Amino acid sequence: MAAQVREPVAASAASIVAEKSRPIGVFDSGVGGLSVLRVLEQRLPAENYIYFGDTARVPYGDRTPQEVRDFTVEIGSWLQEQGCKMILIACNTATVLGMKALAAVAQVPVYGMVEAAMAGAMAGVAGAAAGEAGGLWPLGLIATKGTVESGGYQAAVAAKAPGKPFYAQACPGFVPLIEKGILTGPQVEQAVEKYLKPLKEKGVGTLILGCTHYPFLAPAIAAYMGETVRLVDPARQLALMVEAYLKDRDLLNEGSMGTREFYCSGDGEAFKAQGSNLLGRPLIEIRKQVF
Repeated sequence: MAAQVREPVAASAASIVAEKSRPIGVFDSGVGGLSVLRVLEQRLPAENYIYFGDTARVPYGDRTPQEVRDFTVEIGSWLQEQGCKMILIACNTATVLGMKALAAVAQVPVYGMVEAAMAGAMAGVAGAAAGEAGGLWPLGLIATKGTVESGGYQAAVAAKAPGKPFYAQACPGFVPLIEKGILTGPQVEQAVEKYLKPLKEKGVGTLILGCTHYPFLAPAIAAYMGETVRLVDPARQLALMVEAYLKDRDLLNEGSMGTREFYCSGDGEAFKAQGSNLLGRPLIEIRKQVF
């Protein structure tokens, strides 16, 4: 799925500074998208960010496609109303089910996770075949039930590398663990083995973390899959794509450190505790936004 980019109206020289300082909107079904924000902050610290976690309706993976589309348009439209210069869907399920609908009504660029994931994965597997020395096929995906059943990744792989082996595995137990802040221990190890055993048995060489929650379990996943398996975190490629877009249009914000605003639709104190733990720094203020 290609990034949906709608070019902004040309700005006058007098307004370009204000345009540069407009925030980047990032949203997810919960706290998982903070893994994307974390990478963005490392790559583009001067940018201003607004993050929204739809914690009252998490997880999206068990929602109907129409519900996810409605949520995506609803949240994306709200972020645009906050003055965001671009919107990043830091949720694979919302990307495959709702990005097209949001892009149709948005007046700012909209980026999702699938194109970023494929760029990161194919950089290592292009031209390599299963069984070849140094080859990273078969390609695997772990994601929510909604993402896997949407067929979005299957179509993307078929378009990029027709006929190549690809296996997708839904991991519905991962998001609830991460939302509770459980990132290590027996529960995580049992869940990782339960879901990843089929992929390990198929000899997957490259594994896409197809849910923005999953990078928080990357150490446990890597330990189980083994050091020869390459994990792909789409957030890293997404940050490069965002940087390239802003740089090409002279829209990179000036300064050394931008502002951060956090919103959620559920329990603000729970979000604060979970978010502080996941980002490794205290989150001071969480604002409530209910749709």
